[in-house]
Amino acid sequence: FLMKSLIISLLAVFLLTNCVTQKEYDKTLNDFFNEAIKNKALSQSFDSLKSDCQTKNQNLATLLEKLRQDSTELSNLVESLKKEIDDQSTEFSKSQKEFLQKLKDAGDKNQKTNADLIQMQLDLEKQKIALQQKESDLKKANEDLHARESKIKELEKLLSDQKEKSEALRDAIKKALTDFSAGELSVYIKDGKVYVSMSDKLLFKSGSTIVESKGVDALGKLSEVIKKNPDILVNIEGHTDNVPYISSNGLIKDNWDLSLMRASSVLHILTEKYKVNSTQVIASGRGEFLPKETNSTAEGKAANRRTEIILAPKVDKLLDLVNGKP
Repeated sequence: FLMKSLIISLLAVFLLTNCVTQKEYDKTLNDFFNEAIKNKALSQSFDSLKSDCQTKNQNLATLLEKLRQDSTELSNLVESLKKEIDDQSTEFSKSQKEFLQKLKDAGDKNQKTNADLIQMQLDLEKQKIALQQKESDLKKANEDLHARESKIKELEKLLSDQKEKSEALRDAIKKALTDFSAGELSVYIKDGKVYVSMSDKLLFKSGSTIVESKGVDALGKLSEVIKKNPDILVNIEGHTDNVPYISSNGLIKDNWDLSLMRASSVLHILTEKYKVNSTQVIASGRGEFLPKETNSTAEGKAANRRTEIILAPKVDKLLDLVNGKP
């Protein structure tokens, strides 16, 4: 998922000097666009994965609500079956007493009385069978109810654990980044993921893809938290305002390229300088297409020029539970 580090180095050379041959320029330009195409494809792939994850989270919430409704219905069924069993047990006991009384009174006096006794005995057997079936239904309903309640508790615990992990991760990041002002970065939770939103004034000069020293320091502090949480996924998203990017050398074509290159620069600092596990991290450029604020004001444009580092706890256990896996 990573852009080759060679691209950043070559771009820096081209931005700082004009002493290059046409052949070198063409090769670097060609390499850059190849990498940009690959990373745009990666960005689209991540969007698809992100959308899939959001859909699964929605399905999980729907499943949990359905389980709760089913649990209520089963509880009502259990209560109904208990009442029916009580009523039938009472009726059975009453009929049994009547049968025994008639049996005592009748003896062998006449054929009609004996026939009535036989019919009553048959009725009692039918009632007994019906009562046994109700008891079997009640047992199965109770088992289903307990199974659903157990699954609901497991889902609720996993969701609670995920929420606690996200909150603990957010608090750890806030503590690590206390030296930086609210105007430089913000840390918050959205859709179960922790967002670290860094402004362009903290990370980059205007139009540049080279991270400033203060931004490098901030990434270093953030990397320590990431390395202590190897089970989280990290997506670095570059964002711009809607002012068209104007390149002096043609290497960066538009805001999308600029946002992608900036995200890649942050990725390389985390993985190469601070040794964050490369398998945890992906870089994507969002250009001007996901603004945080309106682009109609200077303040809104400033808020939109940002790099968001999104830390998402893995939800494998939740997805396995939703899909019925043990």
